[in-house]
Amino acid sequence: MRFKFVMSLLIILISLTGMSTVSAHGVDVTEDTMVIVNETNAIETKKLVDSMNLDIKVYKFTVVGDVEHTLEHALENPNKKILATAFQDTVDNFVKEHPEVSNRVFAAGDSESEIKESLIKLNESTDNPIGDSMGVDYTTIILIIIIVGLIAGIGVFLLKKNK
Repeated sequence: MRFKFVMSLLIILISLTGMSTVSAHGVDVTEDTMVIVNETNAIETKKLVDSMNLDIKVYKFTVVGDVEHTLEHALENPNKKILATAFQDTVDNFVKEHPEVSNRVFAAGDSESEIKESLIKLNESTDNPIGDSMGVDYTTIILIIIIVGLIAGIGVFLLKKNK
């Protein structure tokens, strides 16, 4: 009886330590191609996007923390492309910290011509998607195989021991 308890505890311990970490970051409800605006330039930017007949969503943010949260989704989603016409310092700092997103996340100046050029650039990057990725790396696959193998091995061992 004690052996079964120890083995059950060992299986649970191995399963828990073998699990990869789960991000408690939250679900991204924004579009993959988006523009970040604020109170001062939301209407003008939306009108510009509509006049250019682009399929790009415009999101208005009021808090830097929300912008940072949205930018973090670009790390996890390789198809996420973000143009910021507001909170440019936040976006520039984020890109400096994470240069791997520099081709998908960028800031535009306040002038209409800069925003227009950046929208064209954003739309061009949308026309050439990076590709589909399941997002599962080899380490995760190997851990899953090891855990399943250990559980199966322990199960076989317990079945043979009971006979």
